[in-house]
Amino acid sequence: MPRENLDVLLEKFGRIMEVDLSLGTAGHTVVKVDERIDLVLSFEPDSQSLVLIATCGTLPHDHLLPLLQEILDANFHWAGSGGATLATNSQQGKLYLQYREPIQHMDERRLQELLTAIVHNATIWADRLEQGHWKEAESSHTAADSLAHFSSGPMVRI
Repeated sequence: MPRENLDVLLEKFGRIMEVDLSLGTAGHTVVKVDERIDLVLSFEPDSQSLVLIATCGTLPHDHLLPLLQEILDANFHWAGSGGATLATNSQQGKLYLQYREPIQHMDERRLQELLTAIVHNATIWADRLEQGHWKEAESSHTAADSLAHFSSGPMVRI
């Protein structure tokens, strides 16, 4: 699937969601989801991939080590991230959820699944950051059970 086909998919899905998902000449766009999560959609020409990056929130100044341990644990076999990768940016003090998908065989259904999963999982991590859930002794299964995997889910909220 060339970039032009991806643009058509994004335009069509954006029309349904009543939001502009056009990547433009720069190859990326940012969408605000639920007034709290910035979702970046970016086309990488070298790998012919769509990269999704969701800003989950601000890292806390206190109790940072337990949270960082949970992030590392969540990335192990992607069990606590639904198949995406959690990453921190120390300079910005933010937590991100990232996913890359080759566009070669992408269709409307797959695009919807990807957007649904990243928004759902970023929302879970945003809630955890806001509520400080990493401070509690909860099992990794509890957190992982509510995650959406990058294979199916309900309609995305934007």
